[in-house]
This record gives sequence, structure tokens and C-alpha cells, in this order.
Amino acid sequence: MPQNVKVRPPGPKARRIIESFHKVSSPTYMLYPVVVKGFEGSKLIDVDGNTYIDMDGGRGLRTIPLTLNVLPAEAGQMIQPVEGFLLEVEYELLNTLRSIIGTYYKFHLTPSGLEAFTSTLSSILEVSKSISILFFHGRVEDTYGVGLKPMVVHRLPYPYCFRCPFKLEETECNYACVDRFREILDELSDAISLVVFKPVDVSRCIAPPETVWRRIVKASDEAGIPVLCDEVEVSPGRSGKIFCFQNLEVKPNLICLGDGLASGLPIGLTAVEEDLAIWKPKLLKASALSCMAALKTVEKVGEGAFLSKIHRLGRSLRKRLEELSLQCELPGDVRGLGLMVGFEIVKDLKSKKPADTEAKFLSRYCFKRGLIVGFEKPSTIRLTPPLIIEEETVEETLHIIENGIKERSIYI
Repeated sequence: MPQNVKVRPPGPKARRIIESFHKVSSPTYMLYPVVVKGFEGSKLIDVDGNTYIDMDGGRGLRTIPLTLNVLPAEAGQMIQPVEGFLLEVEYELLNTLRSIIGTYYKFHLTPSGLEAFTSTLSSILEVSKSISILFFHGRVEDTYGVGLKPMVVHRLPYPYCFRCPFKLEETECNYACVDRFREILDELSDAISLVVFKPVDVSRCIAPPETVWRRIVKASDEAGIPVLCDEVEVSPGRSGKIFCFQNLEVKPNLICLGDGLASGLPIGLTAVEEDLAIWKPKLLKASALSCMAALKTVEKVGEGAFLSKIHRLGRSLRKRLEELSLQCELPGDVRGLGLMVGFEIVKDLKSKKPADTEAKFLSRYCFKRGLIVGFEKPSTIRLTPPLIIEEETVEETLHIIENGIKERSIYI
């Protein structure tokens, strides 16, 4: 058993707490049977004294570790709810974001990313003659629970190159997804009020070619349709830039951010170009504590050396996983952007049949040895650690994964 794992997880305290928890709670999904007692940098400690490397980072939303020592002294006094007043920290946060995102935007803070997203859609519908929206992802299910049912939704397949929705190879596709998008724009003409896209799919670590999004934004601009970039599930800095859209060198008309902005504390924010910012006054706002956390997060990820490290570690992770995949004859697709790395394991590269048994084994193997990785069904291992992770911790992670890949043939 590894030195950092004192008792085989889940330990006796964790099992006892989980059993009692299920007696008082509704069914709750748990990635692993861990009861966390505290955090230490990029690691977490459970109630039995086991220390785990956290390579999931709360689906990538635990951007940097936040402690009372990191937050300003006023933090302890600002946990009270505040309504009807402007907080100094709100002003500081929005001014900081304005200098990064652009002076041509106005901002709206909300208590969560979902509320930022849905309030943005409702505001667009208020000022648009149309109720039709083009979506490049499935978040539309969320909107149906908040009174947006009149909205007409046109779904477009996400640009998932490894499993191309048009059954084409990357070398021959010539961006068929963009062509399909243009066809829909021509068909619907001026009946579309908004185009919504996620620059990356964090849960599966899919980072479509930047050219795809550039062409889609350009086509939307030419058609006079506003574009919303949904970064609710992407933490600042994870892509190697402060915000993901900056990798694309485009200027979306609207941008939505979520909990990653405050390193996992609940917050939402929408940036809207001034000519579209004609909303009615809104009561929704983020808490002072979340604003403080967001300000600290943005300050940290804005450091040039910090972003360079994210680039370097992300490239190293992808390269090493590709090498392991070849050496150990475990085929799959290694992909990602910055410190968002995914390894989708398949039976063979021709059929691309998910190797779900192998992926589940690898995730369980890592957990028993003090490494928590993300797992997305049916067979994707996700590595989205806190951005402050050190190089030696990444090496330790790769060593455990390598041992797990080598042992899979014995236990499967």
C-alpha cells in the first residue's frame, strides 16, 4: 500500500459516515467513496488520514486552493447576505475583469453559472424578435426548468473529432460541421436570435480545432447573429489563457462564466457587449465572499509564469499518456488543452468501441493507490487538477497510471 494511503480506502470512518449519510440524504452520486476532511494544495485528506492526489479538481472547477489566509481580512465580516447595496469587492472584481475581457462589455454577477446562463438567454429573448437559438451543446435541458419553454432550440452536433458526427476522418472532413452550420443559417435566415457554443467540453476533455469556432463566429457575425461563448464549466487559466475564448482570437458578443471563476465557490457572470446590454434591472447577485475568491483567482491565473506552467504541464501530460498508450498497447484518444487532459480508452482504433472495463479498472486502481482521476462514461479518464499542481505531483500521477495500465491485463 502506498505511503500516503494509511488504510485501504474507504477506511472505517469513511464507511461509517457514508452509511449514516445515506440514511438522512436523498440518493447522492459519489465519484469515489471518500469523505474529505481537508485540502492541502493539489491534494485532499480524508477522515481516515489518507492523502490523495486530486487530479479531478471538482471537474476542473477547483482552480486554486482558497483559505482564509489567502482572502483579505474583511472576508470573515462579509459572509452576511447583502441586498440592495453595492459592495466594494463587486466593483473591484468587475473592473479587473473589464481590463482582461474588454472595455466594450458590461457585466452582470449572479449566484451561479446556471443562473448567469439562463438569465442571459431570457434577456436576449426580451430584446429579440425571434425565439430561436442555435446550440452546440446540451445545456438547453437546464433552461427548460426556468421558464424558457417558448424558446425554439436547434441542436447542432458538437465538433467531437475522434467520434465525428458525420462519420468522417479529420484528414478528409474539411470542417463539415462548419458547413452544416452555414446550411442551417441559410435555411433559417433571420429567424435565429443567438448562437451558443462551448469552446471546450471539460467533462470529456474535448477541445475542437480552433478553426472550427473561428469560422462559426465569423459566419454568425456576417449573418448579424450574436454569439454566446459558454465558459460556465471552464475555470480561468485551465486552457493556458485566462479565458478560453482568448485561445480562439475571437470576440464573442456574450460570455458566461461559472464557479471556476471563484475556484469552486458559487458565482456566475455574464459579459455582454454594450449595444446588447439593455437588460431590465436584476436582483440576482453573487455573494461578497465569492467575489473575493474570484478576485484572488483571477489575480493568480493572470500571472504570465503561472500560465506558462499550465501550458508546459499540460503538454507533458498529453505526451506521456500518448507514449504509455503505445508502449502498453492500450489504444485510445489522448486530447485536451492546457491542464484539461482526457484519455478515451477504446478496444481498437478502427471500431473505436469503448473499453469501459479497462477504463473502470484504471480509475479504481488509481483510487486504491491515492490518486483520484475523473471518469466520464463510457471510457474517458479525465485529468483536471487544481492549477497549482507541481511537476513532481504530475510525475507521481503518471507513475501510478503507468503501473495501472501495465497491470490491467492481469486483473481484467
